[in-house]
Amino acid sequence: MINKKSQFLLGLTIISVTFLLLVSFFIITSSYFHSKEIGEFTAQCYERGGEVLLEIHNSLTSSYSFECKMDK
Repeated sequence: MINKKSQFLLGLTIISVTFLLLVSFFIITSSYFHSKEIGEFTAQCYERGGEVLLEIHNSLTSSYSFECKMDK
């Protein structure tokens, strides 16, 4: 028979693991979609003859600033 303290610890462990899995999923998903966007924006910029100015702000999530500088 499981006592109340063991039940509490089991519940806390399940909640913690679930939270960590969700956070990991959101970080991986964000990083994936930012990488896809960067690739598409870069390709479009080069097709138009522009120069890519890219700054990665966070390497974990790949948050970024992007600019396509066109020569006039």
